[in-house]
Amino acid sequence: MQSIEQPMENCWKRIGVWGQEQPRCAMLKQVIHCRNCEVFTRAGRNLLERNLPNKYEDGWTQVFAEKKQEELPGTVSVLIFRIGEQWFAMPAQLLEEIITPQPLHTIPHRNNPVLLGAMNVHGEIQLCVSLKELLELENEVDEEEKRSTYKRMIVVNKENNRWVFPVDEIYGIHRIHPKMFENVPVTVAKAKTALTKHLFAWEGASVALLDDELLLYKLTRSVQ
Repeated sequence: MQSIEQPMENCWKRIGVWGQEQPRCAMLKQVIHCRNCEVFTRAGRNLLERNLPNKYEDGWTQVFAEKKQEELPGTVSVLIFRIGEQWFAMPAQLLEEIITPQPLHTIPHRNNPVLLGAMNVHGEIQLCVSLKELLELENEVDEEEKRSTYKRMIVVNKENNRWVFPVDEIYGIHRIHPKMFENVPVTVAKAKTALTKHLFAWEGASVALLDDELLLYKLTRSVQ
């Protein structure tokens, strides 16, 4: 570090506080540390006021454009999961939690394939249902896949209307834009089709976006 009148560029890196060069910087006797020196302050100011590198603005323009594209109006967050070989999605705001499989207790005098039983979730008794039965899905999973499947249970809740149901795989929560939605074919009159609002492609699979209002209504009716 030299005198303020004749500054040396980056002098604090060579003969600053921690440098071993002799003689030592004469300014250190006055300022004690390089950060208190006008040379260091001026260098920092010049760094902040320097001209922008080439294509700097173009790079940030692209970043902001991509961010805006991700947040297009109408984009929705959905939870994607698999039951058997079928992939489904539902609005992410319905998700209360994901839990490991819990012991089920049968309910007397209830012979309903949709109602699997009751289970304890954090000290509260909740009804566990089978979306596989409600959606009338065929059992197309072979024994080898059954053994390799890492199963979970999903707890959904809407206005204190809480349900628990098992799934074979959970893909996670993702944001989907309505432009990805496709109409549901009306040629097959099954519960799966009736409860599906839209279809969309995701990671090479066709995902059915469930109609959550109708789904919860059907669950309520099925266990009464």
